[in-house]
Formats: sequence, C-alpha cells, structure tokens
Amino acid sequence: MLRLLIATLALAGCTQSRAAPPKERDASAAPAIPIEHVVVIVKENHTFDNYFGTFPGAEGIAPKSEAPDETSRDLCHSHGCALAEWNGGKMDGWKKVEGDLAYAQYLERDIPSYWRYARTFALGDHFFSSMLGPSFPGHMFLLAAQAGWATGNPGIKLGFPYWGCDQSPEALVPIEDQPTCGDKNVFPCFSIPSLPDVLPVSWKFYGSNFYLLSEVWSLFDAIKPIRNGPGWDNVVYESQFEKDIREHTLPAVSFLVNQDLGDEHPSIGGVCMGENWTVRHVNMLMKSDYWKSTAILFTMDDYGGWYDHVAPPKQYGCDAKKPYGLGFRLPLIVISPYARPGFVFKETAEQASVARFIERVFGAKKTLHDLDPAARDAEANDLFGAFDFSQKPLPPLVLPEVDCRR
Repeated sequence: MLRLLIATLALAGCTQSRAAPPKERDASAAPAIPIEHVVVIVKENHTFDNYFGTFPGAEGIAPKSEAPDETSRDLCHSHGCALAEWNGGKMDGWKKVEGDLAYAQYLERDIPSYWRYARTFALGDHFFSSMLGPSFPGHMFLLAAQAGWATGNPGIKLGFPYWGCDQSPEALVPIEDQPTCGDKNVFPCFSIPSLPDVLPVSWKFYGSNFYLLSEVWSLFDAIKPIRNGPGWDNVVYESQFEKDIREHTLPAVSFLVNQDLGDEHPSIGGVCMGENWTVRHVNMLMKSDYWKSTAILFTMDDYGGWYDHVAPPKQYGCDAKKPYGLGFRLPLIVISPYARPGFVFKETAEQASVARFIERVFGAKKTLHDLDPAARDAEANDLFGAFDFSQKPLPPLVLPEVDCRR
C-alpha cells in the first residue's frame, strides 16, 4: 500500500471443521462473553491462498511457486485490476494482469509464527475483503464497516500523504456514486460514523508515522468526526501500546497498525520482518494480565494483487457485472484463550465482521448500519463461531522472533 507514495518520497496439528451455524446466536442461551479487550492487527496486501493455501484442513490450493520474502515489485491491486482478475466470477484474470508472480505462495517455513498461531488457535478460511480493491477502502471498512463507496486510493500530493482530511485540496479519491451509479472524485474526508460512535467502551488507534509524516498514519484521518473531534487524541504512536500494557491502561478496543517496514507489503520490508513485528506485539499481550480476557484479530487491509481461487460469494454495488464487493479472501487469525483450538473457521465473513464482533462483545446498543445504511456490519457474520466462551482458557503462546537472515 502507498508504494507510489514511497517512490515519490524516495525521489525526494489436527485441524477441525464444522458446518456453519446461524450467523447470530441466541444471546439468552449463550455463555457470558469473557472478552474485555479486543486488539485488531492490520497488515498489508496478502490473500488467504498467498499465506495459507497449503494449510491442513483449509480450503486452499497447491502452490505454483514459493513467494520470496521481499518481492522485487508491487502487484496491481486497484479496483480495475481486481475486477479484471475476478472476471465475472471466473477467477482467471491474474495471469493476464500480473503474470506468474501473483500465483506464488508463502509456505509454513516462510511464516512459521503465523502458522503456529493458526494451528494453536483459529484460522478463518472464508474471510473476504468487503470490496474489490486497494488499501484506502480496506482500512476504512475495518474502522467503519464502510468506505464511503471509495473504489481507490486518494491522489498523492508531495507533503500531504495523510490519506484523509489533512490532504491537500487537490488530492481526491474515486468513489462509486450510488445515486447515479457513475464514477466520481471527492475529497477523502468522509462524514460517516465509525466504531467509536457506537461503542460504550474506550478505544485507541496505535500506528506508525509512515516514514516522513509528522503524525501517526491512520485512516481515522479520513473520518471527519474523528479527525476534527476529541477522538483524534486516541490516535497515538504504536510505542504507546507497550506502555499502556505495562501501566495497565490498555483500552477495551485497540487498532494496531504498522505502516513502516513491518507492514508486510510486497516490495518493501519483507514478510519475515513484518511477522516478527506482529510476534513482538502479541508476546506483549501474552506475557501480561490482559491475555486472559483478550481476543486478537489478525488480518490484512486488502488482497495486494495476489491470487486467491475462491470466488467472492456475494456481489453488491451499482452493477452486478462490475461489483463494488465482496472482494477476495484475506487471512484471518483469531488468537485468544477462547478461540477454538486448532480450528478452521469456515463461516463466510468479511472485513465488516470485525466491527460486528466488537459491537456484540461490548454490547453496542446500535450498529453502524443503524446510523448509516451504507455500513455492512448489521448483515456481516459476527465471528463468534471461531470462539468457545465456555471452554477452558487456552494458555499463552509466546514465540521467539525469527532470524530473517536465514
């Protein structure tokens, strides 16, 4: 994600499965939810097949080649490229768009820690991006269950790479205009609700400054009520995450996002370095008192141009022949004492499910969809099927970091 910006600035075990239960469970019959903290870790640009295509018990596919730790180039993952690769549901457009590189996969030896988490806790193999396209809408769906119908990333103006209300006035983002079903360019500062508007609990966004930025890079910048309101004080540097754990001030909901060399984006930083970043932060939680009441949701912002063989099960937007979404499958690892152990979660879910899960865990009185019909949380799977809240809590899994020089 944002690799064009980088260039500009540089110039300057046994796995179980089961049938899908109902999407919403009967709260009166369910055990109490022992989750008091949810941490959402968002990385960059990989599909399910690209990371877990050979995972036992998951709906994967045999690899054509092994992906390198760091690719020599980015892969096209615009809305246009995604539509061409989707190709009316035939899922056969990658060869024409990107060639053989798109079909490469990372194996267990390449991302051993992610596989250890997936083997020990739960792995979702039908978790889809909420739209066909790149990073800007992908990040927004994880914060707001919608993206204001954005189909791409905002234009880049040197000195204003914030992707939101802080950009220069000339930097516009394309959207699918719903009243006309036409394309439209708008300023990337959206007056839409986001999770803090419905949550009765505390939250923070822990992020990086993306190299040369003077502030934390966060897609809350594109959500006007947060950027121009008191909520912006909750957008902090990721170094604060360790401090809040140590001082017992971690909020109920945390977004933990790396936009530097640990983001796992193709062509910069490397997957190994990014996996170590994740392990380091997960270990902080596992070594703390927070572990016993925490659910960690690890996923990606978008598909990154990599191949995935499972067609999105639903199309929505103005034109079913050129749908806005759903997009391609993304990895989802559920790490918690209450995750079903060694479990492949096969229910159909999407990025908006993250919001639905958080709303249900903390008893939100309204959904984001109640505030804005464009939000997809109300109809999204709640991810509860990946948990067993009545089971004996699983112990922490503290992992060593990997030597990336191997």
